[in-house]
Amino acid sequence: MKQLHISELAVKVTEAVIAHGVDPLTAWTEHNSAYRPLIAMHKEKEAEYLDEELVNQLMNDVGGRVDRGELGWSMYRRIQRGIERMLEYSQKGSIGWTFFRKVSKFKINTYYEKIIEDFLASSDFHSNTQGDVAWVARKYFAWLIGEGKHTLKSVGATDIQNFLVHCSKHLKLGSIHNTKLYLKKLYAHLANVGLSKSNYEELLSFKAVRGTRVYPAASPGDLARIFEQVDRRIPAGKRDYAIIMLGAVTGLRAIDIIRLELSDIDWQRGEIKIVQEKTGVSLALPLTSDVGAAIEEYILRARPETNDTKVFIRSRKPYRGFKDSVSIGDMYDVYRKRAGLPRDAFDGNGFHSLRRGVGKNLTTAQVAVTDVAQVLGIRDLNVAKKYISLDSIHLKECAISFAGIEPNTVGGAAQ
Repeated sequence: MKQLHISELAVKVTEAVIAHGVDPLTAWTEHNSAYRPLIAMHKEKEAEYLDEELVNQLMNDVGGRVDRGELGWSMYRRIQRGIERMLEYSQKGSIGWTFFRKVSKFKINTYYEKIIEDFLASSDFHSNTQGDVAWVARKYFAWLIGEGKHTLKSVGATDIQNFLVHCSKHLKLGSIHNTKLYLKKLYAHLANVGLSKSNYEELLSFKAVRGTRVYPAASPGDLARIFEQVDRRIPAGKRDYAIIMLGAVTGLRAIDIIRLELSDIDWQRGEIKIVQEKTGVSLALPLTSDVGAAIEEYILRARPETNDTKVFIRSRKPYRGFKDSVSIGDMYDVYRKRAGLPRDAFDGNGFHSLRRGVGKNLTTAQVAVTDVAQVLGIRDLNVAKKYISLDSIHLKECAISFAGIEPNTVGGAAQ
């Protein structure tokens, strides 16, 4: 392939993006924000063709601006996505449409990258777990590099201990538990392939007690306020209304909603049949009239023309299904904010609170735990029992009275 001048390459990539169905205005906006800074840097350094060293320098500069609060992460991701496409086009002469993959903040060398790649390939981690496992491995290896250890040759038990002490200063107990667990699996792999003299099983077998927290369930009042913010006159509003209604009535997880296929809905029998992404367990749910009406309205009057077989489709080109459940969570948070409902990180008020709402409603109606588990597609009854903690009405019946242990009072104040 003929090498293109950096400016010409940027134009070619933009045209290729448009050919994939992206709105031209959006594509050229990305051209201005992602490519112009890179072109300017090449011009300053008198480089005519794409130079990966300059690419890395630009991303380091942009990353520094993000750390200083001068630039947002959305712009960082836009620039990163544009440059990835430019690199792909320079190598292949074309680009395949891919969703932007998240960039880790932990920078490691190719030696450790290869270890992580082989580790994940040799294990049977669930797709939902792989990201967490890779995160721990990257964090650990990045820490080792910071300690001057660019390979595992001189790494031993003391390094593992020091890393866990380092983590204990900023991670919660639950995260410490997972970090220890995934390190244990990592070292089992390293010992198996001869990259570590020991699997350090005893060292990594200590118990990290995790605290339990009762997260809130979405209340009927909050849901009513959220639904008021959804503009059902526009296509995106019809879609969002159907998604929220589906979560609030059936308790389906966001990941299962975005993976829902048109063929999963049996309109004649009035059923939704899926295989849950998290558990791999089949689940059949009744298609209630309100949910059915919302989905029907979206499919018939708002869903874009596309070959994608997913029920719910992006409202902008290219018209495809959502990549992950984060999109659904972000959408739900927007409506919560519009409704004037507070939303903080890890407060439990995200989209999953709809599922907890279904569990709470069932337990409050005194539905048996076994039936709650069946409705929500839960295999472990101990997991289903957590919804009992949301049933404050019947929990009060279990409260022990103060009869015989009344608090002493002096002047009306308890002592």
